[in-house]
Amino acid sequence: MPSGSFLRRPAVLLALALCAVAALVSVIGSLVGGSRSGMKAIPLASVRGAEAYGSFSPDGKRLVYAVRRASVEASTGKQSARDERFDLFERELPYGNRWPITESPGSDVGPAWSPDGRSVAFLRVGDEKSECMVVPADGSAARKVADCSATAESGQYLPAVGWTPDGKSLAISTAAGDKEPAAIEPKRITDPPRGTQGDSTPAISPDGKTLAFVRHAGEEGRDIFVCELSACNPRRITFDAQPVRGIVWTPDGRRLIYAGYRMGRWRLWRISAAGGDPRDAGVSGKQAQFPAIARAGGRMAFTESPSVSAIWRAPVGGDTDSPGALLIRSAGREWAPSYSADGLRIADLSDQTGADEIWVSDANGGNRVQVTHFKGSGRPGRPRWSPDGKSLLFELAGTGVPGVAVVATAGGEPKRIVTDGSSPSWSRDGRSIYYSARGEIWKAGADGSNPRQLTNREGRRMDHPNFMRIWPEESADGKFVYYRGWGEIFRVPSEGGAEEEFAQLDMSWAGVQFTPKGLYFSEWRRALRKQVISFYDFASRQTALVFRGSDTSGFAISPDGMTILYPRVDRSDTNLMLVEGFK
Repeated sequence: MPSGSFLRRPAVLLALALCAVAALVSVIGSLVGGSRSGMKAIPLASVRGAEAYGSFSPDGKRLVYAVRRASVEASTGKQSARDERFDLFERELPYGNRWPITESPGSDVGPAWSPDGRSVAFLRVGDEKSECMVVPADGSAARKVADCSATAESGQYLPAVGWTPDGKSLAISTAAGDKEPAAIEPKRITDPPRGTQGDSTPAISPDGKTLAFVRHAGEEGRDIFVCELSACNPRRITFDAQPVRGIVWTPDGRRLIYAGYRMGRWRLWRISAAGGDPRDAGVSGKQAQFPAIARAGGRMAFTESPSVSAIWRAPVGGDTDSPGALLIRSAGREWAPSYSADGLRIADLSDQTGADEIWVSDANGGNRVQVTHFKGSGRPGRPRWSPDGKSLLFELAGTGVPGVAVVATAGGEPKRIVTDGSSPSWSRDGRSIYYSARGEIWKAGADGSNPRQLTNREGRRMDHPNFMRIWPEESADGKFVYYRGWGEIFRVPSEGGAEEEFAQLDMSWAGVQFTPKGLYFSEWRRALRKQVISFYDFASRQTALVFRGSDTSGFAISPDGMTILYPRVDRSDTNLMLVEGFK
């Protein structure tokens, strides 16, 4: 039979058409989501749970990285306390010898190998200050280059040093003073807005013309910006408003690979330096962070940090350094706790089933019950108890337009009651809810009915183009609604009216909790080099430190003001992973 007549048969034509469609779908899926199988990453760590922050030598044959000191001592059989500080080590790839190149009382992290291969720049974090250091690659004496700004998230310091391609200059993240956000210096390149935590993670393009960096702004907002080194004209290229841990340029200078928290977990993403939609980098790994790419040899390394956070309970005031005691632990991550109004129950978020869900327990962490069953189809935010304890209010993301939903504490199908809204809360009588939408504060019925805007854009502070009103909370007497802007607390009558600035506080974006007598908030104490919880008294207008733990994001104060719940990463395997043949 002639081949032409065979190919013209209807059944054959249909089969070929289906094959073509399948191929097209496969190509489109690859373009949108990256490689499904992913380039295989293999463990590089020689001490499990100890190694992170890799940087390649220019020829791609060696790697410098940070090693947790306690793990080094444990591997040699020495007794050691829980020492979370890091030293830098160098090793031959893929599985050659390794040797230390720094040792100091501080913690040495975020190394960056110089273009000529002779030196390594890094961030040294001490008890009282942070410094940009440079050490010869042979491990001889390190020297200080400048004071640096150490930005930490969940106990992990972000990179703060980057080389220019000629090896003659460094871009570093530094703060001009206690009230100034971190900027990329020393010839000031970026100018972050006041009231934010500033800029970090500098990465200079291979041609030396462009700087990529992370700007810390907004509610948990972290996005990547790029700007020309010769002029401070930053341009935002990601719009996730989510944490970013590590940026690296591809050798051709056209794209960036970064570690971003998207779709409920940490992954490596690829994005054009000109902007556009991020694509999966096609690299296998769990909780991938801090990527590094060799300029030669086709190698990539990254840190795999499947951290497990638990809920801890500690006393408020008194010994502010006491971590308290473990309260809730599972096989996954526990965070964003919330007390019921009577203090007898706790709701929090957990991914122990593989997806973010709301769970409820008693005040001692027992009798836990799973309340939601999104199974990845939605991502709930921090739950808020209704005054009668029968319902939980929460922000619902991961379903297109973020909104506000409610679910019975006994379980059941969650109901979306606001299509566009975030940071919801209840009125004191439980008949109304407040939330933030499009930069304004809104009020609606408990079922989301009759929404009305309490603030208006005419009252907006015009000195900040991205000013937002978030986290509304009704006062104890029900007459006002308090909320926050950048570093200020505002209030507006609960039935609407003129808004007014109530207090100026040096707040971070980890959270605020209002009480009848004042408010608890998280702030960065430069003298302590950590996030702390402070209390602002409404009557005295004074602020007092009440707790300084390892992680103060998503905290909750008990109704009697005696205890604090907070997530703590107290168990973590931090491993270096190596990818060969990266393209």
